[in-house]
Amino acid sequence: MNRCCSGVLALALTACGANEPIATENPLRASLEQSIAGLDVQQPLNLRYNPAACACPAAELRLGGQWLRAELSGDDAVQAWLSALARTPQDNLPVPLQVQGRVEPEVLRTAQGNYAVRVDVTKVIAPVPPAAKPSP
Repeated sequence: MNRCCSGVLALALTACGANEPIATENPLRASLEQSIAGLDVQQPLNLRYNPAACACPAAELRLGGQWLRAELSGDDAVQAWLSALARTPQDNLPVPLQVQGRVEPEVLRTAQGNYAVRVDVTKVIAPVPPAAKPSP
């Protein structure tokens, strides 16, 4: 009888999944998602052009007190600005940029495992994009 109870107890513990890992939410990812949800659409976004040696986006967004890799889309002026910055000497980087736009709520992961976001830029506020500067 004692063997029977021991066997049943062992079977019950195994069936309850005592050895399975417990999935927990990543607090950093949750914090980033909360920061994105709390963004005011009227508030300008702070970006910087800061290319990395890895295959990740060259731009970064200031979010929740940290710089986060950002894929930029949208406004043609942004593409002109990025093209001009790609020719900027490395010792003059990172270059700050203020834009109006929308940060997509989904937090992405780069191939290296870093977090990143997508930003749809509707307007470059400052500095003036190189293609839009008036001619002397």
